Amino acid sequence: MKTHPTPSLQAPPASGARATFPPRSLRSATLLFLACTLRLLPGAAAQNAVVNGDFAQFKAGENFWDGVDGQGFLAGEPEGAYAVTESGKLGALPMPVSVNYLDISGDRLPDLVTADPDGVVRAYINGGTRNEPKWTHSEIVPIFPPMVAKDVKWDRDRSILSWRYGFPKLALFDWQKRGLPDLIFGNYTGDIVMIPNTGSPTAPAYAQPANYAKVRVPISVKRPWGNLFAPCPVDWNKDGKPDLLIGEGSYSANAVYVLLNQSSGSEPKFTEEQRYYLCYGDGREQLTPTVADWNGDGDLDVIVGDRKGVIGVHLNPGNWKPGMELPLTTLISFGDLKTFNTAVAPHAADYDGDGLFDLLIGKATGRIALALNKGTATEPKFGTPIELKGVGIWNNNLRLPDKWTIDPGTKRGNLYGYIRVGEEPAPGGGKSLKAGFFPSPNKVFKMVELAVDGRDDTYFFRYWLDEWIPIDARWAGYNRAADHFLVRQLLTPLKTGTTYELSFMVKGKAIQDAVATVAYIGANEGKPTKFEKGERGAARAIKDEVHEQKEEIVNFSSSAEWKKMEKTFTVRFGEKGVRALETTTLAILEFKFRLPQYLGECEIADVKIVPKAK
Repeated sequence: MKTHPTPSLQAPPASGARATFPPRSLRSATLLFLACTLRLLPGAAAQNAVVNGDFAQFKAGENFWDGVDGQGFLAGEPEGAYAVTESGKLGALPMPVSVNYLDISGDRLPDLVTADPDGVVRAYINGGTRNEPKWTHSEIVPIFPPMVAKDVKWDRDRSILSWRYGFPKLALFDWQKRGLPDLIFGNYTGDIVMIPNTGSPTAPAYAQPANYAKVRVPISVKRPWGNLFAPCPVDWNKDGKPDLLIGEGSYSANAVYVLLNQSSGSEPKFTEEQRYYLCYGDGREQLTPTVADWNGDGDLDVIVGDRKGVIGVHLNPGNWKPGMELPLTTLISFGDLKTFNTAVAPHAADYDGDGLFDLLIGKATGRIALALNKGTATEPKFGTPIELKGVGIWNNNLRLPDKWTIDPGTKRGNLYGYIRVGEEPAPGGGKSLKAGFFPSPNKVFKMVELAVDGRDDTYFFRYWLDEWIPIDARWAGYNRAADHFLVRQLLTPLKTGTTYELSFMVKGKAIQDAVATVAYIGANEGKPTKFEKGERGAARAIKDEVHEQKEEIVNFSSSAEWKKMEKTFTVRFGEKGVRALETTTLAILEFKFRLPQYLGECEIADVKIVPKAK
C-alpha cells in the first residue's frame, strides 16, 4: 500500500475532474480555481477513448509572432502578474508591454523595440522616414528575459504564480559608450539585468549568458527591496556616468528611486548608501518612469505611469541633491482621456522629428499607443492617443485543437514555435496536429538557439488537497528545456481488464526523443484507521490513500511519409485496494518530443485508443 502526502498550496492548476473516491470539504472552491482545459468528457457513444483524435475540432487563437494582432495593431502577448488587484486581493494583474524608440538597425532611423510581459522582445524596423515612421511586422530579438541565462531553471513551487524572472520592463541604453545600445530590463523578482550589445551598429547581438549572476546588476547586498522593477537609465546627477531610475512595486508603498552609479569605468556599481527616493508613489502602484524636459528649463523631469493607467509629471526644481523629492506636479490629460484604465508603461521620445518629445505608451492589452505633443517646448499638450498599426506576414489566427492542451515552449523561449491544427486533410480524413517553427523574417537580428537547464519530469497526476488531479501540457512543460513540445488529453475512463489498441499516424523531420505515453492511475481510500479531534467536538477520519500508476509507451521518430504507430496494452492494477476498480481513476495521453529550434517539424494524426476486437 502506498500513501501520498498532500503537496504545497503552490501546486499547479489542473482539471477539476475527480478521482473515484468521495470528495472532501476543501475540494469544491479550490478545484474551481484549478480548473483548466483538461476535462473528463463523455465518450460512450464512440469507442475511441480519445476525444477529437482527428483534430477536426479547433478554435482560433491569436498569433503574435509577427508582432501584429488580428486587427492589424502592433501588439505583444497580454499577460497578468501575481500582484495586488483592485479588490485588494492577490491575483492576476494585467501588465503592460514596455517600449523604447531608438535606432537599433544602424540606418539612422529610430525603431520600436518592445518587451511584452510574456518575455518576448520585438524590434519593429522603421520603414518610413524620421518624420513619418512606418511599421510592418516585428523581428524577434533572440533573447528571452524570463530565462535569459543558460543556468536559469524553473522552480515550480516558486514560479507558478510569480514567474520570478518574468514580466520584464525593457530599456535600451549605450551603457558601454560604444555607439551600441545595451539591453537592460527589470523583472518580477526585483533584479536589474544588463545584456551587453556584442554586435555592430547594423547587426546588433545580445548573446545568451552562461549564468544569471553574470548579467544581474548588483543593486543590493541585503534582501530585495522591491519587485516588478522598471528601469530608466539616465545620467541623473550630471557627473558623466549613467545612473538608474527604478520604478517598482505591487503594493501601495511604491516609489521611483534613483541609484547613483559609483563606478569609475564602464561596469555599473551601485550601493545601498547611494539609493534615494526620487518620486513617491503616494499609493500609486506599478510605477514606470521615463524622463523628458517637461517645462523647457533644461532639467530632466520624471514622467511616471501607473497600474491604473494614469501618467503623472514630477518636476525637477533644478540643482538636485541626494534626498530631494520631486513632487507630483500634474497628471497628463490626452484630450478628454485622463486614464487608460489599466497599467501603462510610457516612454518619452521625439516620434515625429519636430523637436518636441512625444509619448509612446505600452498598454496592458499588448498594444502601443502614441500621443503626439502638439504644444510647445515649455507647455506640452497631447491629443487623444492612437494605437500604432502594422502589417502582419502570417495568418494571424492559430487553429488550436479542442479538448487537447498544448505546450510549444513559448513560455520558455522557444521563439517562433507553434502547435496548431493543419489545413490539409490527414490520412484518415480529418486534420493533423502540426508542431514546428514559423520561418524567421529576421534581417537585422540573427536567430540563434536559446538553451536553458531543463529536466524531463514524468508528471501526469498529482495528489492535491485530498484528491488526484491531472496535469495538463502547459504545467507539465514548465521545467523542461526550451525546445520541448507537449500535447496532452485527459481520456475518458479506461475499463480495467480491457485490452486496448493505441494507434496514430506521424511524420516530420529532425524529431528527437519522441514518445507517446498512455498514463493511467487507480486510486482509492481505505477504511478509517484513526480519528482526529477537531474544533467543538468534531472528529475527522484519517484514511489511507492507495494508488497505482502505470504507463504504456510508444517511441516514434522522423519520417518523410506518414507512418502508423501502434501498441496493444491491457489495463490492470496489482495493488491491493485498487485492483478491483472497474475503471481507471484518471488517464492521460501525452505526445512529447523535441525539435531543433527553427528547423524541426512534427505532424500527428488519426489518434485512437479503442478496445481490441475479440
